[in-house]
Amino acid sequence: MRDPARDPWHDRQVKPGPPPLADATDPLGKLQRGLGSGYLWVLDADRAVGHALLMHCVFNDPRWDRQLDDRDDYHATLALDVQLHTGALELWLRDSDEDDAETTNDVLGMLGRMAVRGHADARRILREYVAYGHFWMRAIERLIGDYDALRATTPWPEVVGGLDAVLLGRFATDDELAEALAGLDPRERPWTMWSVANPRIARAFALERRGGGASASPAAGAPVSGGSRRRMPRERSTGQRPREMSTAALLQIAEDSRWTQIADELATRAEPADVELLLGAADDPAVPMRRAAILALGRQGRAELLTIAEQVTDQAQRGKLQGAIALALEAMPLSQTRALAHDWLESADWARRRKAAGMLATWAEDEDLEPARRALSRELDDGLRGDVYVVGSLAEALGRCGVHGPFEELLRAYEEMPYSYGRRYIVAALAASDPTFDGDVAVECLWDCEAETRRLAATHVDRRVRLASQRLEELRGDEAQAASVRAAAAERLGT
Repeated sequence: MRDPARDPWHDRQVKPGPPPLADATDPLGKLQRGLGSGYLWVLDADRAVGHALLMHCVFNDPRWDRQLDDRDDYHATLALDVQLHTGALELWLRDSDEDDAETTNDVLGMLGRMAVRGHADARRILREYVAYGHFWMRAIERLIGDYDALRATTPWPEVVGGLDAVLLGRFATDDELAEALAGLDPRERPWTMWSVANPRIARAFALERRGGGASASPAAGAPVSGGSRRRMPRERSTGQRPREMSTAALLQIAEDSRWTQIADELATRAEPADVELLLGAADDPAVPMRRAAILALGRQGRAELLTIAEQVTDQAQRGKLQGAIALALEAMPLSQTRALAHDWLESADWARRRKAAGMLATWAEDEDLEPARRALSRELDDGLRGDVYVVGSLAEALGRCGVHGPFEELLRAYEEMPYSYGRRYIVAALAASDPTFDGDVAVECLWDCEAETRRLAATHVDRRVRLASQRLEELRGDEAQAASVRAAAAERLGT
């Protein structure tokens, strides 16, 4: 079962609009989706055409989900491979960085990955940006990158050397500097080093801790996304352990962040009186731990939950309860939920289809194969209007029945999926169901934008294919690659 605290499948209860992507068969469409086939096409294309398509993707964000779809390394390594000139990127930062903060974030991320791989001009642009850019902190973070993993490059203190003096010149007074550094953690790099080396920075942090000079919200140096962790207040604990509390008391806990922890304990409460309390709470919007009660009932396999699920998912207004319903249904044996799952796969309601697909992803058996294939085809027929979570979960379901593969729907989903983060589920299913996966598809996946997809490809690809063996050597030796990808490449090469 998926972890509700980490898995985006259950965190997203809103169905976003599709990104404006080119057709999946078009070279631009492949590049926009972050496919390895798009990367390889640009390598073989006319240089000017390749540059134009790459820059189109950088300045017209093609991602379905900005939080999870990865493009920084994909765009950066492709730019290095085709020797893209960085002039347009620098021009954007100098003229338009505040006009479109999200594009600025993408440009800084791409330049950062180029700089980590030793691109001198990318490093220069980022260093100069610190002196004038609105999102200067993001530039510093991207300059530092993951230099701890790199042995054959300049140490990160040297990469950002002198930028503390740039900041002191930019923020002339201690109050201005304290406001600029508001909320940053002085224990993180480079501040831990600069606080020791530069008394003004140390005073600014001390002033910010005393509440002077700093605004309540992040200053202009705050990055668009990611970046340095900002200090957060610690959550207070009641001191009483859940197992020491009554079921009624557990249901009244108002600390919303603890709902999965409370559900763990409530799932052990199977006495008739406790079950009655759980059923009442699951049907009562006024109970603080309603979500915990729903998940606990699912883990206990209570058939009464099916009626509650039907009622709740039929509501016009969907809220945070939907994730708990999905997890609870997935926790139940499919023998109890199969009829509901098959029925909901046919629903016009995307939220019901998503829950049905999630159930099959967890428990699918042979008799679920044909309904899953039909549902996946229908979802793909809807093109960019189809639900990517349903596609990903149905791919998992087919992967569970991989002995009956290959499935043409999976290859189609792989080529068309606009959600690059979710493509890993399709690739894993292909690896489990298609005996030819280790050939062309796995080879092109070695250039995919997502590290997990590259790792899966490296694990399964036929290393006798010359292009595959060359790419595995590259991945193994690239210290800026994700450690999991490097390890998989090394293992596949037998080293």
